[in-house]
Order: sequence, then structure tokens, then C-alpha cells
Amino acid sequence: MVVIKKQKLKAYILLESLSTLAVFVMITSLLLTAIHQGRNRQIEDYEQQEVLNLAKMAVQTGQSQLSLNGVEVHVVENEQEIKIYHKNKEILHVEKN
Repeated sequence: MVVIKKQKLKAYILLESLSTLAVFVMITSLLLTAIHQGRNRQIEDYEQQEVLNLAKMAVQTGQSQLSLNGVEVHVVENEQEIKIYHKNKEILHVEKN
């Protein structure tokens, strides 16, 4: 004859362990997702900073096109304005009044 009370106790302990593990997995998943999103945002910010630094270098040296570290900018300049493009997208437009 098997004692039912001991089996119920083991089942409750197992159920409690599984629910604790599920909560731990959920918290870990949320934490890793937040870290991943933060890292992606940091990479985007770094790329934008690199583009703006290269644009500044191009304007300071008077070059209409400058490429460095796989980043390329194109400067269109006249007496009234300066436009800077990266990947055919205008990233900076300065106009003189």
C-alpha cells in the first residue's frame, strides 16, 4: 500500500518548482530582451555619430565626398547652404540667412 500524503507532498513540491522555474525563465527572458534592445540602440547611436564625424571632417577639409571605415558622405555646398547626404538620404542641411 502506498501512502497518498507523501505523493501529494511530492507533487506540490514539483508543481511549486516548475512554477518557480517558469517565473525565472520569464524574468531572464525579459532581462535579455532589454539588454539586446539597449545594445542595438547603442550600435545605432555609434553609427550616427560616425556619420556626423565624417561629415564634419568632409566640410572642414573642403571635400565633396569622403569615405572612411565603410561610411560614405557626400557634401553639396554653395554660397547659401550646405547639404550632407549619407546613403542618398539628407542627414544635415545648414542654410545661411
